[in-house]
Amino acid sequence: MLTNEEMHIELFRETLNALSPVSESSFQELLSISRFRNIDKDYYLLHVGDVADRMYFVCKGILVSQYLKSDGSAHIKNFFIQGNFAASTVSCLQSTPSDFSLQCLEEAVILDMNYHEYKQLVLTYDDLKLLYIRHTEQSWIIKNEKRQIAFATQTAGERYHTFLREYPDLEKRVAQHQIASYLGITPTQLSRIRKEF
Repeated sequence: MLTNEEMHIELFRETLNALSPVSESSFQELLSISRFRNIDKDYYLLHVGDVADRMYFVCKGILVSQYLKSDGSAHIKNFFIQGNFAASTVSCLQSTPSDFSLQCLEEAVILDMNYHEYKQLVLTYDDLKLLYIRHTEQSWIIKNEKRQIAFATQTAGERYHTFLREYPDLEKRVAQHQIASYLGITPTQLSRIRKEF
């Protein structure tokens, strides 16, 4: 019987290998710069304006990236669920203040690693270079491009349908106004769309 920590490590290993195969020695190097953290609901891992230097792997729970709009309301940029990486990548890369915050929406277990130590490992090990390229392609290029095109070409109902496909159980775990924010619509509009579905 695996302990919780062992199950989280297995999830981390499987997620990495699904992106690009990682040797056991490289995997152990990644673990050596990582630490498990239990995070309370509503805790902020990063505030707007902080200079980020951490990246996180979600073992359990939900993280959300969000920024403030001109009217002072929050807009949800991304949900990060179990098996996802979360970071303010631009802030990490450029050592500039983050334009968004990272918050836990429910109690979470994460693997926390220093981004600059991670980049050093990427520069040292070829399999981690390939992992970095694949993760960048999948998460930051392909996913973001699809989301931008969806906002430009899809109706709110179509975006909601895509959300349900990408995050099958999230609707039961987060508030309606958070889903509406992610979709770029009002809670009232979301309520109408849900009735139609």
